[in-house]
Amino acid sequence: MGSRPALALLEILRGEGVDRVFGNPGTTELPFLAALAHTEGGTEVDKESYTPEYILGVHEGAVVSMADGYARATGRPAFVSLHIAAGLANGLIGLLNARRSRTPLVVMAGQQDRRHLQQDPMLSGDLVSLAAPAVKATFDIQHAHDLPLALRRAFALAVRPPAGPVFLSVPMDLFAEDTEVEVPVRSVPPPPGPAAGLDRAAVILGAAARPVIVAGDGVGREDAVSALVRTAEACGATVHHQPMADWLDFPTTHPLHAGMLPPRHDAIRAALSPYDTVLIVGAHAFTPHHYTPGPALPPGIHVVQLDSDPDEIGRNFPVAAGLVGALSPSLDKLAELLRSQVPAHTAKARILRAGERHTAERERAEAAALAAYSPAPLAPWAAAHAVARGLPPDAVVVEEAITAGLLLRRLVRLDRPGSYTHTVGGGLGWGIGAAVGRSLAEPGRPVVAVLGDGCALFGLQGLWSAARTQAPVLFVVMNNGVYRTLQDTYAAMGGQGVCPGTELGPLDFTQAARFFGVDAVRATGAEHVREIVAGAGELTRPLLLDVPVRQQ
Repeated sequence: MGSRPALALLEILRGEGVDRVFGNPGTTELPFLAALAHTEGGTEVDKESYTPEYILGVHEGAVVSMADGYARATGRPAFVSLHIAAGLANGLIGLLNARRSRTPLVVMAGQQDRRHLQQDPMLSGDLVSLAAPAVKATFDIQHAHDLPLALRRAFALAVRPPAGPVFLSVPMDLFAEDTEVEVPVRSVPPPPGPAAGLDRAAVILGAAARPVIVAGDGVGREDAVSALVRTAEACGATVHHQPMADWLDFPTTHPLHAGMLPPRHDAIRAALSPYDTVLIVGAHAFTPHHYTPGPALPPGIHVVQLDSDPDEIGRNFPVAAGLVGALSPSLDKLAELLRSQVPAHTAKARILRAGERHTAERERAEAAALAAYSPAPLAPWAAAHAVARGLPPDAVVVEEAITAGLLLRRLVRLDRPGSYTHTVGGGLGWGIGAAVGRSLAEPGRPVVAVLGDGCALFGLQGLWSAARTQAPVLFVVMNNGVYRTLQDTYAAMGGQGVCPGTELGPLDFTQAARFFGVDAVRATGAEHVREIVAGAGELTRPLLLDVPVRQQ
């Protein structure tokens, strides 16, 4: 049986589990909005039809960021509606982040009416070419009968490794076509299985005298944290997070956890030099930030690499064993194999030694942070520590604080998968919207967004959506009035004096929050920060905490 184009679209969204649409509409989206309102051509249609909730954002950057946070929490693609070329352009920064962070999104933008498209009407543009660099795949829909099949493909592509955003351009007049289209039945792919070659990988890791593991973001995305814990414990391997990790990929409370690798090849090489064998799981080529000469891996180290994306295997370095398969079942099987390769007393001794070393390092960081406690403005260490120690049980940290975030990562004690998110995409302004989306997806969990002041300025419009949805998010703005990371890098490069273009000056984020209808308070000291963060689980509406931080 066929359906009209707009109703076919809704039927597919329902089948794909879409319960919310994230958007900012314009004229080219009116036919889609009419379908959501259960009207076509001014005529009311089936009121019992499924209707997803429309989550409005007042800027497309916030719209895509909300969808990003929502998709990460639900584990399924979020649906985004953008408005023609200008709206798509505004949303590109979010799409670049989603592609880099491998967040599954299906993004639809309305194109101008085809009947005058050749006349270059207002707002029109080459949507497909504009979107292409920021997404996995694009679809330029020109016929109503192509829309359902393309939409089914888009949802499938969005989750296929490597996951990411998929874009569809749909002319506004297409929804008005007086035709019926066939809706293809949703195909459910079989669950991916473990990788081949695990026996050889277990032999290599089992023979290692000093094994180490790099936990990539694929571990968090694929809910493989507990399986990686079992693998690490089976051989007693120290575990590092990949540079600038987007997820909690290994419990920071575990004695084997050694922190995050820095995003530079020389620092990664130094951190891994004590080891003879490394297992790299679900990591995208270590994602370096600043260039340093030489490879990321020390010479002579044996590499076992496991990923669900075959293109990652051996991408930037040679491997002794390359494994392609679903991470969780592969790691479960590898853990079993390692128990027969590594004596239990050897693994336990390694865990004990690593735990003593890592505990001493954490205690030094704790002591330095506590010693810095003071009234505001706070030292960065103290501000990060106050947030980390104030986090309520089961909290989700959404972090977009470039310099303070590095300190926070060293101090948080988190063990539940999904409890720490970041974007390695680098497009600023993600954090506010992502936190709102996360709260909408998991209303029972406290959400604490830790933001740099520069990052917050890029995404302030997301506060409107926070107020509109009454999302009980605590937004913590680390307010130092400068682009600290640029100033630090400038100095490291030998720059003299103050780096031009990096001074933001005094900012009062409580005023910005109240403009959008969000309650706000300014921190008076470290204990005040910890107290406010500890109460995040009791919030019933959004709250912004402006934390004055010293520049040095």
